[in-house]
Amino acid sequence: MPFACEAIDERGKPITSVVDAATAEEATDQLRARGLFVTRVQEASAEAAPAADGRRVAMFHGRAGNTRDLLLLTRQMSMMLRAGSRVVPALEAIEQQTTKPRWRAIVGEVRHAVETGSSLSMALAEYPEMFNQTFRAIVAAGESTGETSNAFDRLAMMMKEQQQMRVRIIGTLMYPALLMVLALGVVGVLMFFVLPRFDDLYTMLDTPLPLLTRWMLILSREARDNAIALGVACVAAVVTVTLVLRLPQTKNLWDAMIVRIPLVGGLARAVILARIFRVWGTSVCSSVPLLDSLALCRNVTANAQFRALVDSIHQSASSGRSIGHTLERHPLVPRTLASPLAIGEQTGQLGEALVFLADYLDEDNAQRLAALTRLVEPIILIVLGLVVGLVAVSLFLPLFNLTGAAHG
Repeated sequence: MPFACEAIDERGKPITSVVDAATAEEATDQLRARGLFVTRVQEASAEAAPAADGRRVAMFHGRAGNTRDLLLLTRQMSMMLRAGSRVVPALEAIEQQTTKPRWRAIVGEVRHAVETGSSLSMALAEYPEMFNQTFRAIVAAGESTGETSNAFDRLAMMMKEQQQMRVRIIGTLMYPALLMVLALGVVGVLMFFVLPRFDDLYTMLDTPLPLLTRWMLILSREARDNAIALGVACVAAVVTVTLVLRLPQTKNLWDAMIVRIPLVGGLARAVILARIFRVWGTSVCSSVPLLDSLALCRNVTANAQFRALVDSIHQSASSGRSIGHTLERHPLVPRTLASPLAIGEQTGQLGEALVFLADYLDEDNAQRLAALTRLVEPIILIVLGLVVGLVAVSLFLPLFNLTGAAHG
């Protein structure tokens, strides 16, 4: 019997295939024997054929829910399963409490699929835009070990920590971003509204102007006369930089630079490592096979440097070498983090060590973000004050000269 399968290879690349097997479990075993991480298996019927070649049409356009909806569902599932409820009644209760029509329909479809004999992980695989590979792999591992409630408990904890860090980063960057917008707004008002008024005034007075004032007025005239060209140039510059950064060579160079910039580079490394350790540790604690958990970690970040790090760990694990030894030699992983992981590997508590380090890094990153914000905010305010002060002095200096001449 043919089965349409979706999986991830050793490089983290998604692939689709049709496997001839007696059961879905046998098809899964065949793919795992080839070193693939299986994310979805179903009979290759006429309805499933589009999914087999990657052209399945989504039931809904756009996202049916957001991260908060998914986190709430995960917490509710963890709570009800721990209370003794089975999967179908738990999904039914969540479906009845959901107010968003599209999200409620997805929960209902998942419940119906489980009712008709599908596993929960395969039912979730029908909606990869909402339930990513990590989510489905942890649920599948929980089902295979009979610990579905623990799987949802770990998922809820992982998503909660990720959401909190995301909120911290956004909140930390918000104030400096607003200050930057304010600074640009003040400069725009000075260039296009204040300076032209003084330009007209000094033209009417026909008085000699200091060099600084002349430069400011010339700059204002050029900006006003070429406002459209200036706007087009700014947009073109942004588009060009965006396109250049998407080139593989440029992206690799940028990925290497961003983790080495003073202050920012250390924080970026710690944030990415925390995300990798959390997904990796949660997967291992949830009984996901080690190589499969590493395949999931590779998709946590788009940074080529850290993808290469995960690849080297995967290669070490595949060949039977020590993961801790690989981490200790890698420049992206501090020795203070690599040593606990090496000990955790030796004692059979790698997952617990990874989760502990992820918690430690998240807490440390929150403090570093706050410190970086306290450093950046006064710098922006100082630059803004200097710009405004320079413009003010250049504008009022001729008036001071005229006043002095009149009194003289």
